[in-house]
Amino acid sequence: MMQDIAMYILDLANNSLYANARNINICLIVDRQVDRLQLSISDDGQGMEDFIVEQATDPFYTTRKTRKIGLGLAFFKALADQCDGEFTLKSKKGVGTTVMIDIRNSHIDTPPIGDLSSTLITLIQADDLVDYRFTYRYDHQEFEFDTRKIKSMLDDVKINELNILLWIKEFLSERINELQEGKR
Repeated sequence: MMQDIAMYILDLANNSLYANARNINICLIVDRQVDRLQLSISDDGQGMEDFIVEQATDPFYTTRKTRKIGLGLAFFKALADQCDGEFTLKSKKGVGTTVMIDIRNSHIDTPPIGDLSSTLITLIQADDLVDYRFTYRYDHQEFEFDTRKIKSMLDDVKINELNILLWIKEFLSERINELQEGKR
């Protein structure tokens, strides 16, 4: 299992990058009133054929050539199973993939959220051609971040330049903290 939700996001978004996705949508919803945490990641990558979807949560099955096992989806499904939740994996070859969990937020095995801003910065700096839309809803307040909007303001400056990444990290950290503290 992974330490926090941010690590699941990093691992699953890396799967999207490996699948040649150019648009990755990450949606995290924490609703303490109904005691649920939902995380979904969808992409426009190469997608999977049905027989691969059926085996994708098997930790000993992977399509990668660089390692013999793939634990990300298996861990994500196990988290759902452990935390009174549901796991969904939908994929279509040539279209993309969506993976989602809906778990009990107060369950003893539900990991903390973790450092979302650092996770997003890590993803953004990996490839400036990939666009991310991150939606975070916390107790009915919402924050959305979209790299396309940032890129449209940058003209010829790349989004993964150090000064831009530092500004984005500070911006994300402030907005995420405000949201979690109920200040938005």
